[in-house]
Amino acid sequence: MTGKPRRLPEDRFYRGLGHGIRVARVAAGKSQEETGERIDVTFQQIQKYETGSNRIPVYALVNLADYFEVPLLQLLAPSDSDSEFQSLAEKFSAKEFHALMEAWGSIKDRPARAALVELVRCMANLRR
Repeated sequence: MTGKPRRLPEDRFYRGLGHGIRVARVAAGKSQEETGERIDVTFQQIQKYETGSNRIPVYALVNLADYFEVPLLQLLAPSDSDSEFQSLAEKFSAKEFHALMEAWGSIKDRPARAALVELVRCMANLRR
């Protein structure tokens, strides 16, 4: 047999799982090196998990969900809202996104949150 190796159906699953791991890691403000230390692997291994080229052991996946403070199901089978979150998270650098989410979480006043959202929308329209 010559040419490209045949893609297996589970390849898509592992690429999606890796994508979920990467987005959760970035949203948590963790580096690949820090993440690797958590589960006792190299940052190169984390890269391979995130691209879906290597399969992550279940115990490591459970450990990472805990470390990133996300439900395990969010990594395995993201819902539509999780997918929207992942799309947004990819637009921010790890530090920016983490700082934004931390600050947002400390605002308890709903009208203040609504005003902040409106301010951001206005600022976004100014740049168009």
